[in-house]
Amino acid sequence: MLDKQIYSPPSSVIYLQCTLFAILFGIWVLPETILVRHLCLFIGAGLGLYVIFRNRSLFLNRAAIAFWILLSLFAWVTLHLIFLSSDFDAQWLEFGTIWKRSFIGFIFALSLGLSIGLTIQSRAQALSQYWKIIYAGFALPILIYWMKYVVSFLAMRYQISVPEYLMLYDQSAKFYIHKSAYVFFCLPLLAISLGFLYQLYGQRKLFQFSSLIYFASVIAVVLNFLVEKDRNGEIYSIFFFLLFFGLIARDYLKVMSIKKITLGIFVLLIPIVVMFFQLKGNTYWNHFFSDAKIAVQIEKYDHWKDTQNKGLPIDDEGKMLTGSNYERIAWGTIAIQFIAEHPWGFGLVEKSFGRLGMARWPDAKLHQSHSGWLDFTLGMGIPATLLILFASIYACIGSQKLPAPWNLMGSWGLVSMLLLFCTTEVSQKVYIDAFIFMVTFVSSLNLGAKALELELV
Repeated sequence: MLDKQIYSPPSSVIYLQCTLFAILFGIWVLPETILVRHLCLFIGAGLGLYVIFRNRSLFLNRAAIAFWILLSLFAWVTLHLIFLSSDFDAQWLEFGTIWKRSFIGFIFALSLGLSIGLTIQSRAQALSQYWKIIYAGFALPILIYWMKYVVSFLAMRYQISVPEYLMLYDQSAKFYIHKSAYVFFCLPLLAISLGFLYQLYGQRKLFQFSSLIYFASVIAVVLNFLVEKDRNGEIYSIFFFLLFFGLIARDYLKVMSIKKITLGIFVLLIPIVVMFFQLKGNTYWNHFFSDAKIAVQIEKYDHWKDTQNKGLPIDDEGKMLTGSNYERIAWGTIAIQFIAEHPWGFGLVEKSFGRLGMARWPDAKLHQSHSGWLDFTLGMGIPATLLILFASIYACIGSQKLPAPWNLMGSWGLVSMLLLFCTTEVSQKVYIDAFIFMVTFVSSLNLGAKALELELV
């Protein structure tokens, strides 16, 4: 009965699905790769349709709640376009691009997670290979970055002519990649690697040769954030380091002894000290609270409308505010007000904040609020945000029961994306595609594994 109702595709198909994901995730953010990205999405979704069809009975069980929540998100987007659109032409354009790709990715991710989840208890050797390919996909963005870094350095040092796409650029150019893109696509690698290292620590294998690749990944990502001077990357790195060392300290404290308590406290102090010195020398963090007091007074200080022409406010001590702090806090304050006024959303994933701002203040030059969650809520409304948040949280909780290392996809990888959306301008283009893909992937991993556990027949 189980064989008749639960279908697991051949290993060759799963290998292909994993490889397609690795390629897709590796180049997702690279300019001029849309053809390859579309090929990966369409081929992955095409392969997945048969897997989904053969396992359609699984979606009638309560373990598939996340699937129905995500499907409701797409239904809401469609209804919003038809009945609540503020700019139908612009919204229709996004519907045919961002949401079309997201839905195709949804099918691909659903089948990929199911394919792997349904083999968790039967193909141990193959699962190890699947993990290596999936992990390689998460590692590709940082590998490509450092390859470009080295090529750019050599090209400038020795005046070598190299193709444009192999170079790094620090300004808008054809192949320019914003630093927030590196944070979005590299932070999951950092989180998953630290989670894996913690698992190795529990197995007393932390300092074995097999852990070197995970140590190298952590170092490569942290160096990227430092070189690019991205505060979001730095602060979330510190968070995951605190989590990593905190878990180790907790394990030491389980067996109470003076020696272990002392060592546990010492281990926990390492990231705290690093964080202290990192923040101490950073102007943005040192003036954050003083800048915030003025930034929230959006009526009194309206420099946020166009800081390039209006300049920045002066605080009580006669010092000019830090631009990034002032803009982010002021824009966030305005975004919250807009959400209260437009709870159903303006309708655009990208730049709804700018559209609403220009409608009220024609002289304002606004684009995004610099918070992915605020921008997404402004665009698609509170219902859409609640749907994707519920699906994400459900997926993260469900992933706790997955066997290692697959449980890291939700409890570390997906969590990193959820956090990053709080303070980074990632409510746009490929970020939404990748985020929905990740939520679906973790959800379907849970569903596949749960189906075998409960023998859903």
